[in-house]
Parts: sequence; structure tokens; C-alpha cells
Amino acid sequence: MTHRNHQNTDQNRIAVPSEHHRIIPLLVKILLPLLILGAGIAGAAYIQKSTSKPRRRPPEQTARLVNTEPVRISDEQVVIQVMGTVEPAHELVLRPKVSGEVVSAHPEFTEGGFLEAGEEILKIDPKDYELIVTQMKSKVAEASYQLKIEMGYQDIAKREWELLNGKSSGKDPDKALATRKPHLEKAKAELRSAKAELEQARLNLARTRVCTPFSAVIRTKQAEIGSQVSSGEQLAELTGTDEYRIRVSVPVDRLKWITIPRKGGDPGSQAVVKYHDGAYQREGTVIRLLSDLDTEAHMARLLISVKDPLGLENPETGYPPLLIGEYVRVEIRGEKLTNVVRIPRTALRDDNKIWIAGKDRTLIIRQVRTVWRDNDSVFLKNGLKIGEQLITSDLSAPVHGMAIQMAGFSENE
Repeated sequence: MTHRNHQNTDQNRIAVPSEHHRIIPLLVKILLPLLILGAGIAGAAYIQKSTSKPRRRPPEQTARLVNTEPVRISDEQVVIQVMGTVEPAHELVLRPKVSGEVVSAHPEFTEGGFLEAGEEILKIDPKDYELIVTQMKSKVAEASYQLKIEMGYQDIAKREWELLNGKSSGKDPDKALATRKPHLEKAKAELRSAKAELEQARLNLARTRVCTPFSAVIRTKQAEIGSQVSSGEQLAELTGTDEYRIRVSVPVDRLKWITIPRKGGDPGSQAVVKYHDGAYQREGTVIRLLSDLDTEAHMARLLISVKDPLGLENPETGYPPLLIGEYVRVEIRGEKLTNVVRIPRTALRDDNKIWIAGKDRTLIIRQVRTVWRDNDSVFLKNGLKIGEQLITSDLSAPVHGMAIQMAGFSENE
């Protein structure tokens, strides 16, 4: 019994160590990762605390590069640029004042032909009118003869009255009849009438020669040699060549800059007429302001005179002629501006501001007053001084006082 108990006791002692061997590896597997994780967290915290934080620095301000031009004060000419249409200054529908057959015509009596003032365009058969002149001359001679005979009767009647009545005047009606005064008045009236008819006949004869009233170009013609024409019938359309006019539309607020004649002969503003895409130009003069506005654009309308538009007086210039109906560009020279600053239109900011490069190389934003603007330039009366540098280039997000660097200037200048 004692031996069996001892064996059981040994068996129990051997079984206990076996359970401890199973628990220890399990604990190692669980605790070891936890220890490693904790060590990592502790190390990271230590590194974070021991590393110095970088100091924040304000961003460096970079000077913006700009283009500039020096400010200059000068006297400038106001130029108003408009468009206009060429039209004739003088045009005429030629009509004869007598009837008959056309027996001759000028060699230039054709469309596009040129004629000087007073030249005979065509001639109507004058024979019938020459005969009438001859008849009227005879009638005048007869009336003159009758007047002379009546003058002789006047002397006889006067002497007879004096013999019968002496120096007494008698009643005026009786004396007038006795001395043939009504007969004398009738003879004189008949002579005047005959002379008037002769003058009319001569005038009709002269009208058989149809002449140009002014230097002209023939636009159209409706007669030929051999044509039978009637008084008042259209023969041709003429356009004067001494002068053309250009009708232009101008904004009403710009009329104050233009000198407009109040009556014929007064001086007007000078103008330059450019045509054929600006390749050629002619001098012109403002001569009239029309009384109504352009119905479409509600602008004022001016007439500009151009002398010798076809270059007939000075053919050596070689300029092509202006054409009726041609659309041309006109530059009207208005009043002169004194002591103003001319700047590029692109240098005007927000309609009334400019940018100046300050002496300390900073941007200065300044408000100005404009006195004139055109397509390319703006004229300023104040806001700039001689020697200042006007900034002409663009800047994104400009701020008054921001640092700038002028192109072409070194940092030390």
C-alpha cells in the first residue's frame, strides 16, 4: 500500500510541470508585441519632444517688373476721326429751253466725259430761230419808221393848235387829242414791243447752243446727234468737278471742339480725307452743320468740302480721284490743347486712374482728369508732373505701395 501511494505521488509531481510549460509561451506571444508597441510609442514621443520646431518666416516680397515712360507736357491737336460718304457739291439735270434737232455735240458728250465751264455740249438746229430774228428786225424797223412819221405829225398838229388857239392852253383833253399825243404813245409802245420780240428771238437763237454752267463730268446722257428734243426735255446729268462734299456724322458732344462757319466765307476746321484704305489723302474744310440729327445714330451731321476732287487741276500728283458714293475716313482737326500730357489709352486705369512709379520704387495709384480721348491716346490736364515715370504695362492685382522694378533701370538707379 505504501509503495502504491508513493508511485501515485510521483506521478502527480510529474504532471504539474507540464501545465506551466504551456502557459509561459502563450504569455510571451501576448506580452512581447505589446512591449514592442509601447517601446515604439515611447520612442516616437521622445523624438518629437527632443526635436526643435522650425521658425516661420514671412514670405519675401518680390518687386514686380514694369515698363514705364517719362511724362512730357506739350501742346496737342484734337483730332476727331469719323467716317463719311462722298457726294457732289453741284449737280444738274441739263434741259434745253428751245426745241429742235440736235445738229452737233462735243466730243466729250459721253458718260464720264469732262467739260469746262461755258463749253458747248451740243447745238440745236438754229435756222428757224435765225429766220425769226430776221423777221423781228424788220418789225423793229417798221415800228421805228412809224414813230418817226408820227413825230412829224406831232409838229404839224402843234402848229395848227397854236394858229387856232394862240397861246391859250385850252382844255387838256382837247389839246392832247388835237396834238396827237395818244398817237405818239401808241407808236412808241409798238416800237418797244418790236424790240422786245427781237430780243426774245435773239435769246432763243442763243439758246440753241447748250453749254455747261460749270466744270462738270457727264454722269448720264439721253440725246444724240439727230435727236429731236423739246423744251424742258432731259438731255444729260452733270456733276461739278471743282468741288465734292463729304457728309459725316459726329457725336454731338464733340461739336464744341470743331469750328463751324456760321455763314458762307467764314473759316471752318481743317480736315484730312483718307481713301483707298488710307493709301491716299486730300485736304478738306468743314463748311456746314446740317440742321437735323442722323435718324439712326442720333449724331450731328457735317459737310466737308474737298476742292479739285478728281485731280484735274493738279494731275501731276497722280492721286486717284474721289468717287461719288465712296465711303472714306475723315480726320477733323479741332481745337488745340495747351500744357497737357498725352498718354496711351491703355495706361488709363478704371476710366480715371493712372499708375506712377514712385521714387522709392513703389506703385502709386493716382486719380486724374481727362480732357480728350481718341482711339489711341488720352490727354490729361492734371495729375502728372514732368519727369515722373508713367507705368504703361499691366499688373495683376495692383496695390498702392507695392514694390516694383522699372525695366531698363538698375537697382541702384
